[in-house]
Amino acid sequence: MKVRADQLSQQLNKNLAPLYIISGDEVLLTQEAADSIRRAAQQAGISERLRFVADAQFDWLDVINENQSLSLFSNQRLFDIQIDKMGEKHTKALAQLAQSLTPDNTILITLPKIDARTQKAKWFTQLESQGVFVQIWPIDTNRLPAWVQQRAQALDLSLTRDAASIICERGEGNLLALSQELEKLALLHGTGSKIDAEKVAESVADSSRYSIYDLSDRLLMGKTKEAMHCLSQLLGEGVEPNIILWLFNRETQTLVSLLQAMRTGSLRQACQAQRIWDKRIPFYESAMSRHNQATLPYLQNYLALMDQGIKGLEGPDLDIGFRNLVMMFCSFKPVTTELDLPAY
Repeated sequence: MKVRADQLSQQLNKNLAPLYIISGDEVLLTQEAADSIRRAAQQAGISERLRFVADAQFDWLDVINENQSLSLFSNQRLFDIQIDKMGEKHTKALAQLAQSLTPDNTILITLPKIDARTQKAKWFTQLESQGVFVQIWPIDTNRLPAWVQQRAQALDLSLTRDAASIICERGEGNLLALSQELEKLALLHGTGSKIDAEKVAESVADSSRYSIYDLSDRLLMGKTKEAMHCLSQLLGEGVEPNIILWLFNRETQTLVSLLQAMRTGSLRQACQAQRIWDKRIPFYESAMSRHNQATLPYLQNYLALMDQGIKGLEGPDLDIGFRNLVMMFCSFKPVTTELDLPAY
C-alpha cells in the first residue's frame, strides 16, 4: 500500500503494519517519517530495536537469520534498516526478506529515491504488498514558503509570508537548513512570537561575516584559535547567548549519539545512521578523534551550568564559559572549571 508522507500519521493511528518502506532524497522529511514509525512501534509495545546500515560490505545473513530467530528480551522487535545506495546485492536480499516476514517483527526499510521502474520490480512489489510504502517527494519551490509557515506554527511561531520567503531564499531549498533557521528564531524570540521580515533580516544580518555554523566547523575540526575568533565576532555582533549555547548543545549531543552508535559499527556507519551528509563526515571524524566517554559527559554537565547562567540562575560568567567550551571542544580542558569546585 502506498501512502503520502502527510498521510502516514493517519495510517499509524489505525494500525502498525508489519513492514514500512521509506524512499526519498529529502533528508529531513525522510528522517521525520522514519521517526514517526519508530515512535508508533514503541507505543505499540515494541521495546527492542535492531539497527542496520547496509553498505557495500554489509552481510545480509545477519538480518535474515535474526528475523527468523526469537528474541530473548521481547516478543516483538523493530528491524531498522538503512540503505543509502541500491545494488544487486541489496535487492536480492530484500527479495529473500520479503519471503520470510514474521508476525513477531516490524521492519522499517529506508531507501534512497527509487524510480518507477524499480517500483515495478518483483522484489519491491513483494515487499509493498505486505506493508506500507511512503514515497518522499521534494517540496516545490512555489509551495516552500507555505511549508515554512506550517513548520513555524508547529514551533508556536507566527511567520509572515515575507518572512517565510526570506528564510527560503537563505536556505536555498535545503529543508534541514530551513528547519534549523526556524529553531533559531524560536530560541531568539520565544514561542508565541510573531516573526516578520524585519526580525528575520536581523537574525541573518551577519551572514556576510560569521554565522554560528562557521563556529560549528571550527569546533568540530579542533581549530581553537579560529573558533575563539569566530566566537568573539558572534558575541560582538550581538548574537544571543542561547543561540550559541544551542549550537554547542546540538553538536555535543550529535557526538554522544555517534559514540553510542559506534558500539555496533564504524564511525562512518554511525554518521550515516545519524543522517550526516557525506561532506560533513570528516568534521565529525576529527571531533570524535578527540572525544570519548569521559570528555563528553563533562561537556554536557558544563553546558547545563551555562544554561543556568543564561536563565539568570547561578552559573559561569558567559564570556568565560563560552571560551571554556571552545577549549573543551577543541580538546584543551581548562585547569579548573566550576564543575571541579566543591559544592558549586
